[in-house]
Amino acid sequence: MKQYRGILAVSLFFAGLPGVSTLSAQTAEVTSKDAPLTFKSGINLVPVPVVVRDNKGHAVGDLAVGDFQLFDNGKLQMISKFTVEKLAADKPAKTLDSATARPQETPAVGGASAETASEGIPDRFVAYLFDDVHMTFSDLVYTRDAAKRQIDSSLHALDRAAIYTTSGRTMQDFTADRDKLHAALAALATGQAEVQKQTEQSMCPPMTYYMADKIENLNDQTALNIAMADAIVCANINPPNPPLEITLSHASARQALMFGDRDAAVSLETLRSVVAKMAVMPGQRTIVLVSPGFLVVQDRQDDETRLIERAIRANVVIGGLDARGVYTQVMGGDASERPSNLATMAAKYPYVTAAAMAQTDVMANLSSGTGGTLYEGSNDFDAGFARTATAPEYVYVLSFSPLGLKTDGHFHNLKIVINGRKGLSVQARKGYYAPRYSADPKEQANQELEDEFFSRDEVHDLPAQLQTGYFKSDNGDATLSAVAKIDVTKLNFHKEADRNRNDVTVITGLFDSDGNFVSGQRKVLEMRLLDDTLGKRLGGGVAVKSSFTVHPGRYVVRMVVRDTEGQLMAAQSSLVEIP
Repeated sequence: MKQYRGILAVSLFFAGLPGVSTLSAQTAEVTSKDAPLTFKSGINLVPVPVVVRDNKGHAVGDLAVGDFQLFDNGKLQMISKFTVEKLAADKPAKTLDSATARPQETPAVGGASAETASEGIPDRFVAYLFDDVHMTFSDLVYTRDAAKRQIDSSLHALDRAAIYTTSGRTMQDFTADRDKLHAALAALATGQAEVQKQTEQSMCPPMTYYMADKIENLNDQTALNIAMADAIVCANINPPNPPLEITLSHASARQALMFGDRDAAVSLETLRSVVAKMAVMPGQRTIVLVSPGFLVVQDRQDDETRLIERAIRANVVIGGLDARGVYTQVMGGDASERPSNLATMAAKYPYVTAAAMAQTDVMANLSSGTGGTLYEGSNDFDAGFARTATAPEYVYVLSFSPLGLKTDGHFHNLKIVINGRKGLSVQARKGYYAPRYSADPKEQANQELEDEFFSRDEVHDLPAQLQTGYFKSDNGDATLSAVAKIDVTKLNFHKEADRNRNDVTVITGLFDSDGNFVSGQRKVLEMRLLDDTLGKRLGGGVAVKSSFTVHPGRYVVRMVVRDTEGQLMAAQSSLVEIP
């Protein structure tokens, strides 16, 4: 187990004085406070990833903010932040604000290119998530073999892949070791799918999750009548006894709901956990959900939407591969299902086909909502993995602050319109849920810091520079030092009495050679500067130093700085290799 520890120091560089002098605590002009480095999802702007394709299916990347219109429940919204993410590995992302007509190239790091700064550090992470809770054995075998071929043919030197399952029985965290990935794939096995089908058939009357939802949650009388007719046959009720038939039907429906809701909750929670894990990975992040799909009932749709929001904020793209391939619905079910009542076969058939389509909705929503690809209706799983594991070349992220948003938890429908361009198709999230509480400005600031910390972008709105170095100790370990130099004379200050006030938050952290988050430190500088200090004595600015004890290896040092008054940010990365 690696052990890391950090030491923070704050210094001021005074103009005209040699060396570095530490500001006396007696002046009380700058106080430094350690703050816990924790990350959580918050609500600020509503981000809407949008993929635009031409009539040949190619992603379009030359649109500007003025080409889009965004509607929230039919009301036109102002796009306050506009980002064009070019997900190819050869170029850095481009960022715009709402007033910018065209993309601006991201500035280089300390005179070097962004490619140089990240050379040798993993920048693409793909998690293959097999929904073994809902998959049949045949679904698993074909998709598992295709995944192995995909990994062998497409995993490059700076790529990392992981194998996860919704049941949690097979887990292989991110690695470049193909043998470990192959072993994890070979260990895959199906979970509850066959057991669930047998349970549904053994109930009296037989009941699927879809039919149970219709009966218990949606008060579908036709579905209840079908169940009652089945109950007469399986319970041998003669003469007919409607109260008994109703009781048996509702009992089966409640049991089917319990099992189905359990399995859907497990799959959604596993997805949420994988998104959370990938949120601390730098670079491009993609999840391939391999599943036959599963029903998300109305009570769980809020969870689904919040999962999409979490993925968007973590810059995680979710692609969906329908493990059923080409499938047909046979009246009366497949060979494993013997109809309990031939008289209700025709009446059940519309529900069976509707259930099959509804199963795919969750993957369609996750993929469209995060900028991923849904692959369905084909047995060419090799092509399916190639498409779903590759994020679209261009993703626009339109962010807006909803006008007059009420904190009532209601669902809001979103619509994206392209102005003046014909032959383009739009893929975007369908909507979002309003928060149930007012957004906290501190949570918003923390969310901005978190987003930048786990990004690879370079931001230079605030004048700050990152410097790194290390020295080796006798035991083979090393002390890695990172210094954030901030020119505070160029910041905005709030004058209060004889003091100039501003708070600056500095986050410094490490990522290892596999892109995993290692350790991080957070420092808050509370500046209450006198006019003389601000005007004459801070020519060199403020330096915040972090030190980490690490083992030899490659590390990316990430620095993010944000001030309170101007709400400006700086973000830089530096590659350090310790022999």
